[in-house]
Amino acid sequence: MSLRVPLGIDDFRQLRESGLEYVDKSQLIRELVDKEGVQVVLLPRPRRFGKTLNLSMLRWFFEKRQEDLSHLFEDLSVWRAGERYREHFQRYPVIYLTLKGAKQETFERCWAALREKIVELYNQHRHLLDSGQLGEVEQRRYKEVLDGTASEAVYGRALLDLSSHLHRLHGERVVMLIDEYDEPIHAGYLHGYAPRILDFVRTFLTEGLKGNPHLHKAVLTGILRVARESIFSGLNNVVAYSLLRSDFNTCFGFTEAEVETLLEKAGRRGLLEVIRAWYNGYDFGGAVIYNPWSILSFLEGQDQDPLPFWLGTSSNDLIQKVIEEHATTLQPALEVLMEGGEIERVLEENVAIGDLVQNDDALFGLLVFSGYLRAEKRSRGPGEQPAHALKIPNREVRLLYTGTFRRWAEARLRRQGDGKVVRVRSGEPG
Repeated sequence: MSLRVPLGIDDFRQLRESGLEYVDKSQLIRELVDKEGVQVVLLPRPRRFGKTLNLSMLRWFFEKRQEDLSHLFEDLSVWRAGERYREHFQRYPVIYLTLKGAKQETFERCWAALREKIVELYNQHRHLLDSGQLGEVEQRRYKEVLDGTASEAVYGRALLDLSSHLHRLHGERVVMLIDEYDEPIHAGYLHGYAPRILDFVRTFLTEGLKGNPHLHKAVLTGILRVARESIFSGLNNVVAYSLLRSDFNTCFGFTEAEVETLLEKAGRRGLLEVIRAWYNGYDFGGAVIYNPWSILSFLEGQDQDPLPFWLGTSSNDLIQKVIEEHATTLQPALEVLMEGGEIERVLEENVAIGDLVQNDDALFGLLVFSGYLRAEKRSRGPGEQPAHALKIPNREVRLLYTGTFRRWAEARLRRQGDGKVVRVRSGEPG
């Protein structure tokens, strides 16, 4: 049989009501509820590993509304887990914001994109203007945001103000969901306006997340845990659960059991070994994880052959910039990786984007957290910071190294007048 595969559908409600195949990731809700002492959660994961769909699921579960949406969850694990979790269903006002699309070549365009995101967010809640809950100054600021005439200071406190209004109206503190929080930061680094965009993002997030009495819980997603640029320097209530940690480790991507079930439903169980070689190989906090985008892309067609579905789904501008900068010093490590070997590095969960040009270890952290290397923890003895064994995770990603990454490194070496280039043995990955 062929599965009704959801490709590119990031809205949880649309997916569920369309009867499309869904791999149950509602354990994310349970894990969030169980972390009673953690208010702000950051979940960095590679692109196309289900971040936006998961945030949409959280929105439809937590958001207070008159319409009963229990049919979306009744057959999922969170519903079967009992009243402890169901008591949070449709209980809170929700602020849902995506910064996807804020990646622009100039600060002016990025700033304009961010303003439009905030305008759209305020427009979703414009019923507040008729609620009778806003004072005269609050009404004026709200309208200024909507018509684009607000000052940068007003935009900077937009999350705080909106959460205050919603808390007052509904009598419940808000759940805040922010997707792709780091996209404008990546753009700023790539195009030379990082300090300016960091100033705004720092204020925007600090005002909304630190000491906000109107906040129940916040969840942020992105690719990296941005460090040292002071985004979170004043936010001591943010807890980052990177893919190196066991918390939330099966909430993004597919486990082998989930892949086996999908293949069984599709009548293609005999292809497990092939799929394992192409799309497996990730280690998320000790759990073996498959690339979900590539699995679903493979299953979308009846007679589909394994292809590098994931590689062309997004720009690698940041990685290209860093690989070209490090071409000479990276050559020995790239040779080892492309020949199926592994290298050992001490990884920091916090990737300092500003250090990428000067620090080789920061580059390897970027490759791990972006999904281009597998990191397996290695103990170095009592009291020592653990290292990680790094290797190319699977056949799909190896194609990027032997093709695109290799061309970038060789082009830079030639420009430097260095006759040495990366040489890769032919053959299958280890």
